[in-house]
This record gives sequence, structure tokens and C-alpha cells, in this order.
Amino acid sequence: MSIDLLVAENETLRTRNREQEGQIVALRHELDQLKRLIFGFKSERHVPAVSPEQLALWEQAGADAGAEEETKEKISYERRKRTEKPHLGRTPLPDHLPRRREIIEPEEDTTGMTKIGEDITRKVNYLPGVLEIIEYVRPRYARPEAEQTEEVAAIVQAPVPDQVLPKAIAGVGLLVQIIIAKFIDHLPLYRQRQMFQRDYDWSIPSSTLGDW
Repeated sequence: MSIDLLVAENETLRTRNREQEGQIVALRHELDQLKRLIFGFKSERHVPAVSPEQLALWEQAGADAGAEEETKEKISYERRKRTEKPHLGRTPLPDHLPRRREIIEPEEDTTGMTKIGEDITRKVNYLPGVLEIIEYVRPRYARPEAEQTEEVAAIVQAPVPDQVLPKAIAGVGLLVQIIIAKFIDHLPLYRQRQMFQRDYDWSIPSSTLGDW
């Protein structure tokens, strides 16, 4: 083997040796950091590396301090047990509400059986307002010609019932509902228009609601 080759290999070995020494130093530094994180106090975990003797003293001091603090925290006290309030029962149902009774008979044939009682389950249900169309039908009648005079009309027909808005299709109940919703419940007209569309599938122009 030539001298140049030996020199090159020797230099390579020295380079690897220096790299390994650097790795050993780095690993030792990391090991010291881990020891401080595991065994050191919070206020001392970011302090530069210390000697093992000082670290042992800190560990012993920390154990003593922890034991003393634990002794001071041993206290006794009395706690009052919370007493639950007695249940006052369900809210009584108003007597003025209309009641509808549905009798649910067993599917089995009860012929020949004797009724010994019944169980009643009450539920409060809500039905939205009913929107209806009222047709005022006014038949027209022709008076006989013999009875027709200048003072007596030839056509007989009942007058149109009195309306709040004679030329509007809105009845009294609908107008009252719109006014109460707007001025009492503070519900804008555009919201009412959306509700009519949603609940009754009836689209009322905004201008019409405003005129009413």
C-alpha cells in the first residue's frame, strides 16, 4: 500500500473520530438537559448545567419542601349537604281552555268485559290560526212586472254586509290579526308576509299589506 493511501486513510479516521467526539459531547449535553427537566425545580429547569452534587442537593431539598407543603394542606372542614326542594307538581291547566276527549279503545274485543277504571293523560296542544274564505252569496230576484213601479225596484237583492274596508278582500279578523301582530307583537309586515306564505301558501303583496 502506498504512503499517500495510508495518509488519506489516516486523515479519514481522524475526521470520523472528531465527528464521533462531537456527537458524544452533544449527547452528554442533551442528557444533562433531560436530567434538569426531570429532577430540577421549575425555576431551575432553564438554568445552565450544574454538577451532579448540586443536583442531588436540590432533589433532597425539593422532597423535603414537598413533604412540608403536603403536611400544611391537610385540613378538615364541614360541608352542608344540599337539600333538594320538594317538587311542587305540574302547572295546573287553565279551566277556560277548550277540551277535546279522544277515547282510545284496546285493539282487543272488549265485549263482555267490565270496565274497572280509566287512565287519563293530558297534553296541551296548539293549533295555528285558521285562514278561511267566506263567500257572501246574495241571490237576485226579479219582481213580477205587475208589481214593478217607479218607487219599487224590479230587482230584489240583499245588501252587502258592512265591512271595515269594503273594497278590500281582508275581513275583520284578518285585519285585527295583522294590526295586533304589527303594533302589539312588533312583527314587521314583511315577516307577516313570509308567515302567510309559509303557513298558508298565500303570497300577499307587500303593498297590499301596507294599504290594509
